[in-house]
Amino acid sequence: MAIKRPASAGRGTGASAKGGATDGLDPVLGVVARYFGVLAEPTRLKILHAICDDEQSVSAIVAATGTTQSNVSRHLSLMLNAGIVERRRDGCAVYYRIADPEFVDICRRMCERIASRLDMQAPLRRDLMGFAARH
Repeated sequence: MAIKRPASAGRGTGASAKGGATDGLDPVLGVVARYFGVLAEPTRLKILHAICDDEQSVSAIVAATGTTQSNVSRHLSLMLNAGIVERRRDGCAVYYRIADPEFVDICRRMCERIASRLDMQAPLRRDLMGFAARH
């Protein structure tokens, strides 16, 4: 995702107290920060891993992540509000899926990037590369 600089933004050293070069970007940067903030919690990454190939019911996500239903629901609500996931009701069941396939690609690329910096024999590297290969 590229963020374009507004035409009026200068190329100086930064913002002044009265309207800086990035003031026009503040709303966009806030949304971007919230979007990427989803990646800052391991449980959310587990949830994303559980639903990256296909939508899943909350109970299936709970089983896949090994966490409680209330914890999964709390994280799904946050991800729904951030626009990362979408939900669908079918009777009593609620299903979640990734709203933006690019988000899965971003996660995969970051796993590959981090794994490339790790020791080749480290179990974490193998796990990250395995995750990236599947998605």
